[in-house]
Amino acid sequence: MSSGGARELAAVALPGREGVWDVRLENGRVASVERSAAPPSGRLVLPAFHEPHTHGDRAFAPIPRVPRDLLDAIEMTEAMRATFSPEEVEERALELFRRAAAHGAVRMRTHVDHSPMDGGKRDRRAVRAAARRMGGELEVEIVAFATRELDPVERRNRDALAAALEDGADVLGAFVALNPDPAASLDALLDLARDTGAPVDVHLDEHCDPDASWLEHLADATRARGLEGRVTAGHCCALAMLPRVRARRVVEKVSDAGITIVVLPALNLYLQGRGNGTPRVRGLTLVHELVADGAPVRFGSDNVRDAFYPYGDADPLEAAWLAGVAAQLDDPSALLAGVCGGRRGVEPGDPAELVVVPADSLQDALARRPGPRQVVRG
Repeated sequence: MSSGGARELAAVALPGREGVWDVRLENGRVASVERSAAPPSGRLVLPAFHEPHTHGDRAFAPIPRVPRDLLDAIEMTEAMRATFSPEEVEERALELFRRAAAHGAVRMRTHVDHSPMDGGKRDRRAVRAAARRMGGELEVEIVAFATRELDPVERRNRDALAAALEDGADVLGAFVALNPDPAASLDALLDLARDTGAPVDVHLDEHCDPDASWLEHLADATRARGLEGRVTAGHCCALAMLPRVRARRVVEKVSDAGITIVVLPALNLYLQGRGNGTPRVRGLTLVHELVADGAPVRFGSDNVRDAFYPYGDADPLEAAWLAGVAAQLDDPSALLAGVCGGRRGVEPGDPAELVVVPADSLQDALARRPGPRQVVRG
């Protein structure tokens, strides 16, 4: 990571611009972008990456076997949680953070399971300790992720989540699909967000059953509470299974509510439809339709080498590449926005948060995901 006064990145390629460019940085901003007279340096400058969805407390956890399906992965994780030590959780989270930073991420949001065991404190504090060890290299945001044992409908569980905000969590989250009344669970979580001022990030509709989709309810409930722009929903696979008319209505409501949709292509391709031969349904949400309607769409790594997904390396370029392939999303600016916190290029006045990739173009970078990369900040 580099920081400090004026600096020039000379003879670089830029996304959305043909030719070779000199980028001058000054006072923490991009001061100028001018055509270069020098030959190409073989370096591509992109906005620094934002990793919107990971699980730092589970990353790199040893597993006995690959999961049969999503529920099996949940049960394996619940069984293993009690065997982890705080030191193990911290070191695994630190490994995740270091890899993401090496790939060019400057911000990360990680969900940490808030199970009834010790009020969720052990793993949350371990992950926060790992984040502190990164210094200023990676800004880490922690979601207090209510597991299925912690239904927000119950007052004591809402109190526990509120307490988590006082103990190192930044965001309220939940997985409501296995709760008795998912709509009521969402309502209770949003009520808590309204009362505490915390943002919300939920795992939602992580399945392909159109009869059990709660995204429309989330959009309606978000607007009813005035929480526009403060809610994020990850996965949302079932949206792609809805009839076209209803799907169009839901997409419009999501956009109107300012809900950020985080697509997790690796995890959803790996787990959805698993267990019955080659999957016929791939489990990705309606990426094109959401992008076209103006909804904020992001791409995340999700699980990294744990009971849910045995692969991955927390590389945002890999998430963008997978989104491009699996969702057939060919718009380079949408792919870039999905892994750069909404930024689509490098322009004068932008924050000087950049990543330099040894590549000739964005397409080349997505095709090869090369390294080593250099992060420039400040």
